[in-house]
Amino acid sequence: MTTETILTEPGREGLAGELHHLETVRRIEVSERIKEAKSFGDLSENSEYDDAKNEQGWIESRIAELHHVLDNAEVVKPPKRPTTVLVGTHVALKVKRTGKKMEYDLVGSYEADATSGRISNES
Repeated sequence: MTTETILTEPGREGLAGELHHLETVRRIEVSERIKEAKSFGDLSENSEYDDAKNEQGWIESRIAELHHVLDNAEVVKPPKRPTTVLVGTHVALKVKRTGKKMEYDLVGSYEADATSGRISNES
């Protein structure tokens, strides 16, 4: 069972940028590290080789994950004049009691980051 991933356009662009960086820069860097580590000889006791192979595995896993997310995500656009709060909506709140102002962007759970003011539509 797969859950639908909802992204805003900036979120999609960010993930696409990360994917591009991993495919064009990080793959080459880790490949060079593996090549260099192999030149040290005996791979059974070569921690540089093990580290590089582990990193390569992580990079390939992340690339596959990003491809899956980007290929299957629903990209939403914020409404021009929202009457209800939907994914992609920017919300400004004011706490009556304290007068404190808070601003949030409602995004899909994959790109949520409360410390950056992006809260999930599932929260």
